[in-house]
Amino acid sequence: MAKARMLHKKISVSVQVNRLTLPARLMFTWMIPHADDEGKMKGDPEFIKATVVPMVKWSFKKIREYLDEIKNKGLIYYWQENNEWFIEFIKWDEHQTIRKDRLIPSNLPSYSKKNDNQAVDICQPTDNQETAQANGIESNSKEFNKSEFNKNDIADKHSYKGNPRTFEPSSEGEVAALEAWGKLEPTNPLAFKITYLNALGKGLPPNMFYQFVSEIRQDSTIRNPGAVFNEKVASYLKTKS
Repeated sequence: MAKARMLHKKISVSVQVNRLTLPARLMFTWMIPHADDEGKMKGDPEFIKATVVPMVKWSFKKIREYLDEIKNKGLIYYWQENNEWFIEFIKWDEHQTIRKDRLIPSNLPSYSKKNDNQAVDICQPTDNQETAQANGIESNSKEFNKSEFNKNDIADKHSYKGNPRTFEPSSEGEVAALEAWGKLEPTNPLAFKITYLNALGKGLPPNMFYQFVSEIRQDSTIRNPGAVFNEKVASYLKTKS
């Protein structure tokens, strides 16, 4: 395993990373150099404590909470297999350049292989689907173009009929949609699919979810935030067409 890894300066303006609490942000950053050449590492809290943060006074419970937080922001896959926990950084090889003749194959399981063989909570993103950057280098100043969204890929999400509280986002847009639902209509689970995933499928950029939520919550006279959100989405997309 390498002694060092690349850390892009844009991590300081990453949308996903900056929505983490400070302890989770620190742990995510410090985990990067401990991953193997394929972006994988053991994920048991005891291992993370001993390897990544041995001099930080965090309990195993706290470390597990931070790992869940990082996972829920779409920065890592975090799953259990054969009574062991594992971590895999999303899109690792897009931001870590390792010569093929120097790459040491991982001896840890792959999340994608697990996803191929059995049903799991987190959906493996397709090649065309926007996903969170493994090292958090997506800037919050970046606005996604409609062409960057493959509606066929997102359409699968529209068949989602479960509880939004158990939904595991696998892209920046899905994180934004889930957070918008949680801020505006947390008691209406159907709205997550009908309003927020639908807006994502139509091409609403992640940053606009947060802008609309902020605007709606600042207006105390609004009684149907979902309807107002839909109006804002329609107006925005009309200006972009």
